[in-house]
Amino acid sequence: MAGCASRSNKSIVVSSNPISKINDTLREKHEVVSDFLETKIKDRSKKIMIHSKKINTNMTLKILRLNDIYVLDSIDSKKTYEDKTFYKEAEWEIARKKYSKNSVTEIENATFRGGECCWVAENFNYKNFIFEELDFGTPAYEKKHFFGLNEYGYKFEDFYISEPIYYQNKDYLIFTFSHGNVFPTYEISTRIIIYKKKNGKWVQTHVGVPNWIS
Repeated sequence: MAGCASRSNKSIVVSSNPISKINDTLREKHEVVSDFLETKIKDRSKKIMIHSKKINTNMTLKILRLNDIYVLDSIDSKKTYEDKTFYKEAEWEIARKKYSKNSVTEIENATFRGGECCWVAENFNYKNFIFEELDFGTPAYEKKHFFGLNEYGYKFEDFYISEPIYYQNKDYLIFTFSHGNVFPTYEISTRIIIYKKKNGKWVQTHVGVPNWIS
């Protein structure tokens, strides 16, 4: 079976072909993720790891259901106030049926693993990414990354991302984003990133940061 790195997302000319429309939807989702990551890159001379295997979409649904959602300031993207009106049980149930085969209880116990394959270089504008196919926390991953300095000689950041899902009749795009350091491992944070389309452009409006994930 071909590994994640061998897969790519081909550009598709817009047409009435249903397959083309599916690819256009994927391209829209991936452009949002790519634009978001651009805001997280502080030093463009350094390489950053992306886990090829995507975070399980059930994790996005799990964090969304916790309803720890905050509105972001439109200028500096900092949290302003908690928005308890964003989460709607009926809309969440629609998303669950569309994006998951699991029950509510199973989603409440979801972990990062079990996501789709795979993120590839063609999904992103930034070209200094390294794609890691080993699952985080496995013995092979720890042997490769946890027991010594990395070959680049600087703090090696990593991004772990889910496939985005639409929410509230495609008014919003939501994905899980985990950000930390490969070695030494610290400052790991996980949250859901929420974008809304305004005047034809996707902009981040909310972030979901549950108390039990730092």
